[in-house]
Amino acid sequence: MNKSRFLALSFFLALSGMGSAYAQAPALAAGGYKLEVGATTPCDLTLTADGGVTQASDCATAHVTHWKVTGNSYVLYSADGEVYAVLKAKGDNLEGVVFADNRKLVLSH
Repeated sequence: MNKSRFLALSFFLALSGMGSAYAQAPALAAGGYKLEVGATTPCDLTLTADGGVTQASDCATAHVTHWKVTGNSYVLYSADGEVYAVLKAKGDNLEGVVFADNRKLVLSH
């Protein structure tokens, strides 16, 4: 009897611990970031808390207008509403690939 209780409790604790492995994406705070697309020079990008994006005038490689959190990643959208890239946390940066041309994209502070 004690063995079956122990196994049931162990099973429950194992399953409840798995939920923390599927955590949400780390918080992306509003503020200034550097955006690097492919081998281009990083350009300045400002993210707003409501999901808006403002790019510096020298940021001609990316055409991102807004962003949002989906699960454990961030999705960047272009002006026409199409997905531009999906970013995931990698160290201190967010990294992903531009869907249109498969170039690497890095968002950093």
